[in-house]
Amino acid sequence: MLERIGNISLEIDFKKSKRGKYSHAKGGVFENAAFKANDSISFSPASKYLSRANWLLKEFNHSAEDKVWVEFIYGGYYFEVNLDIKNINSMETINYSIRREDPLKLENDQIIATIRAYIGEGNDSMPLQRELKGLNQLFQRFFSLNLKNELNIYNYELIDTLLDGIYSTLQNDFTYLNCILINFLEKQTDRKLNILLNKNKRTTDLNILKIKPFLNPKNGSFL
Repeated sequence: MLERIGNISLEIDFKKSKRGKYSHAKGGVFENAAFKANDSISFSPASKYLSRANWLLKEFNHSAEDKVWVEFIYGGYYFEVNLDIKNINSMETINYSIRREDPLKLENDQIIATIRAYIGEGNDSMPLQRELKGLNQLFQRFFSLNLKNELNIYNYELIDTLLDGIYSTLQNDFTYLNCILINFLEKQTDRKLNILLNKNKRTTDLNILKIKPFLNPKNGSFL
């Protein structure tokens, strides 16, 4: 069944990231991160937290409308997240755009996937670092397909096959990612976002929305 994926035609493009309304700055232990002018970037609680988690923040933008855009690297993956934290009471999911190069090939073959993670119940004992075993297995399957075009939600039977046997491990990965991301944003924005981890008595359910080859790595955003 998996062999059929490579023949699927391109139907939906990634939405372009809009950064014009966002503040932006550089400095400190963060690479291209935007902060308030009076922040001590190198010694801020948010900086120390990410340093302990071994996350590299590439960019952080926070608009006047409380829209947040974050790009970070962890475990060999590039992540992008867009959130509207103005209405946190209605926030139930986080969409992650995730990119990785194929470690088994010399050429610059990359895959980008958009995965929707529901915000499940938080765990106070969550470690600051963990191996993303489920994500590693999932991207190994992606690379084995040699995709030329996009796979999306209309190919749900094939996506179910990709998740077979690794779904629970992948859930654990995204429970971790949600937890670290939300705790970082709470420290950085001074907003009470941690309540998101405790309001939903549910597991971190996942939906793969898109998978496609990353064809233009020279652009800043990979959305």
